[in-house]
Amino acid sequence: MASSSEHGGHTPRRLHQPIGDVLRTPARPQPAPGTPQWPGHEYGPTPVPAKAPGTPGLPEGVRRTRQELESVRDDAARQFHAGDDARVHVEVEVRQAKVAAHGVWATAAWLLAELQAAPISQEWYEYPYTNRQVGLERTHARDRIEGNDWPDVDRDYAAGVQYTVGWSFWPDEERPVPAAE
Repeated sequence: MASSSEHGGHTPRRLHQPIGDVLRTPARPQPAPGTPQWPGHEYGPTPVPAKAPGTPGLPEGVRRTRQELESVRDDAARQFHAGDDARVHVEVEVRQAKVAAHGVWATAAWLLAELQAAPISQEWYEYPYTNRQVGLERTHARDRIEGNDWPDVDRDYAAGVQYTVGWSFWPDEERPVPAAE
């Protein structure tokens, strides 16, 4: 990642135009009082989705154990130090596996509360993080990978973040870095 001094200071985050500026839409009619306000209300009551099971002592929705997260964190550090020989497994092709391993390490350390700032947004949340806060980092990573936002974040780093968040939520996902031999 380039340092902020190379760019002459802080570069503000790029914001998108509001959809109303791009597409002029007519004003929506106001519903009659007492009418349900959510999509699909005409099909009956919408059940509230059940919360995803989580691991006690970790952020909401994380289904991996503390030991699994610690192991991935340590293995990602080894891969980062391997340099050009680094190996990672993420959903997109990366140019520098070392940088993706750094994203894996940062995400695992953040989920373990070893880093205070979130890996992409650098937001600080109270631990344990909510499912929404963790998922938001995955969304930020996807936005960076697709080139929509976060131009100051390395794409390969974002790929490591995105995959690691998904791996922590879904037990059937393959590890983002190989286990130490």
